[in-house]
Amino acid sequence: MNRRRTGGLALLAALVLVIAGVAPVVGAAAAGGATDGADAVGESAAPAAQSDGLNPCVGTIDEERRPETTTLVSIQGARAGDKTAAMLVGFAPNGSVHGVHNDTADGRWWSYDVDPLPNGELLMATTEPGISVIERIDPATGETTDVTRLENVEDAHDVDYLGDGEFVTVDKGDERNRVVIFDDSGEIVWQWRFGNHTDRFPENGGGPYGKDWTHVNDVDPIGDDTLLVSVRNFDQVIAIDRDTKEVKWTLGEDDDYDILNEQHNPDFIEGEDGRTTVIVSDSENDRVVEYSRTDGGEWERTWSLSGGGLHEPRDADRLPNGNTLVTDRRGHRVLEVTPRGEVVWEVYTPWQPYDAERVGTDPGSEGPTMRQVGAEGDRTMTGGTVFDTEEIESCYAHLTGVERDRLVPEDELWGDGGELGDDATATPGDGGGSDTADGDADDGTDRQWTTVPDESIVETPGFGVGAALTALAAALAFVAVRRR
Repeated sequence: MNRRRTGGLALLAALVLVIAGVAPVVGAAAAGGATDGADAVGESAAPAAQSDGLNPCVGTIDEERRPETTTLVSIQGARAGDKTAAMLVGFAPNGSVHGVHNDTADGRWWSYDVDPLPNGELLMATTEPGISVIERIDPATGETTDVTRLENVEDAHDVDYLGDGEFVTVDKGDERNRVVIFDDSGEIVWQWRFGNHTDRFPENGGGPYGKDWTHVNDVDPIGDDTLLVSVRNFDQVIAIDRDTKEVKWTLGEDDDYDILNEQHNPDFIEGEDGRTTVIVSDSENDRVVEYSRTDGGEWERTWSLSGGGLHEPRDADRLPNGNTLVTDRRGHRVLEVTPRGEVVWEVYTPWQPYDAERVGTDPGSEGPTMRQVGAEGDRTMTGGTVFDTEEIESCYAHLTGVERDRLVPEDELWGDGGELGDDATATPGDGGGSDTADGDADDGTDRQWTTVPDESIVETPGFGVGAALTALAAALAFVAVRRR
């Protein structure tokens, strides 16, 4: 059966279920049927919500605990050795698609990190062949409002706004391997080169020297004077003092895979008593981990999330409600997961999602540590949807066929329209329903965290035999028609 037919088959099966009055779950195929990087995900299918019945990108959605605002997802655009569309997608709380910003159609190659700016626009790291391109996007129209081409930055996976017209990014280019700060014109005003710190990053460590040596892939500001940097090929997260250029601390060690293994997108969280906490996508270990730094400078792993088909996660943001928004690269999906590992929201995002942001929350993580909610320990993810490659292809066809441009509904737009560098700030929401926090404030302050009791874990029931039989009947009927 060719891919066009299987894509149509998935859509027809969904339509039959809608006519029957049943909300279809896309991805009910048996585990192990996935190929080309679309590995089977999850351990059980669960009820899902869809707005139009024809959206094959919806996975598990718990109606009582789904988010209240849009989730923005950047999709890199790579399927095995093939190039696919790089894009930014806005997903509604029920999994339907608000709109798609297609970077490939605009001449870009890859799509990476996306962050909201103080004036309400979106800041996105993309590339064109050989150079990095920084876009500003209007979420109300999906249109690019400004482009900065960094001609001497080869492949920047991340960009963050520092204020006062300055931005920070990383350059993993073979001859560069550095962290750079640039201004509105694209001029580099500060840089930190790994080649100047070979006592910490020897030429015989990491990847092949001169060819993807460090693969530095993420940088985030911590306050005004520190930069949190992910050095993927050295299995380390480091904190750099912007003024002195000294390394304040290091999490991980080259080739010590028990700690980190080629990680992505670490976030800083201030724990109890100001303790440094880092949540990071431990990609090659197929898990998300949280570490807390002791007074003596040692690191303790306080939480991990693995299993359930989690495969090379690339991003993990701690939401204000205590849940974690996980971007599952090889699983081609984005999930919201409770502290104890239950999936309460899930959408498919082929091919290779890179970053996810929940509208109304700050870039990165602004939620509590797992110690603060009393949920430490190693957790196994449960409740995700099982899918196969054919269904992911149907989702990809759906996303590339969406004509709507609005990424975020008007009533969810944030920022006050101020220019960059003004005092305008986003107003964070509470990120949806929660069983882990109360006292959420609109300004993100004065939250009181409560513990998460074991009895709060609710097993998600299977989808049901009747619906599965209905879908099978639709599939057989469709195949019969095509064979004629």
